[in-house]
Amino acid sequence: MSIYNGYTSKASAIRDLRAAGFTFSTALGATESNPKLVKGEKLGVLSKPHNLSPASESGWNMCAQASKGCIAACLHTAGNPVYLAAKIKARSQRTRAFMTMRKTYVALMAFELQALELKAKRLNMTPAWRPNTTSDYPFHTVALIVNGKPCTSLLHAFPDIEAYDYTKISKTALKWAAGLLPKNYHITFSKSESNDKDVQRVLKAGGNVAAVFEKALPDTWQGVKVINGDESDVRFLDETGVVVGLKAKGEGKKDQSGFVIRQTKELEHA
Repeated sequence: MSIYNGYTSKASAIRDLRAAGFTFSTALGATESNPKLVKGEKLGVLSKPHNLSPASESGWNMCAQASKGCIAACLHTAGNPVYLAAKIKARSQRTRAFMTMRKTYVALMAFELQALELKAKRLNMTPAWRPNTTSDYPFHTVALIVNGKPCTSLLHAFPDIEAYDYTKISKTALKWAAGLLPKNYHITFSKSESNDKDVQRVLKAGGNVAAVFEKALPDTWQGVKVINGDESDVRFLDETGVVVGLKAKGEGKKDQSGFVIRQTKELEHA
């Protein structure tokens, strides 16, 4: 068993978090908690979500480039309303733990990623995770100590686990397109109502862009092939240089900011 940030077990990390008043017991969520992750199982992928509070909801800005439209349409509030309050509380606690007890929290993440890798191996599946399911933080820069040695990030500590994220940070998307991020970290740039120039830069560089559409997905958008991003969440299997089309959901259906692309009949059949 590996030692992460001085912790020899998941239980020891949880014990310190409990002593600080935190009540959550896991850093990563369950695959079953996200229907799109469940769809990935049919593709042989066992994926876990990592949910922190979005934007500045926790008091810390976890989505540096979030637009007004993005915040309004955030999937943070999606799902069964019966469990919503508990989910929001847990995400807030995780965010506070990550920001105030980082070494302990990252150790907890590491032990859970280790368990994910072992479980996927037993099931003959590909292990994967989303560092930013409801946030947009540069986890590829979050260092840790593994068995007494410095490690650049959790992505480097677990090179056999695929990681994938959506981001509105164009610098991160351009680094991915240029091959400057860890090979096991896939990035999809997210279009908003205010980043059209960055969208074009990312597409020109060979990166992928996610765009939310009001109705049916078009075949192409601005001359670029559109693939159906709702079929699964496994973005690291996508071809490159495409638009990942997503249909508006929840509060996104009410968007008037331009975040959601409103469609004419011509666009729907483009």
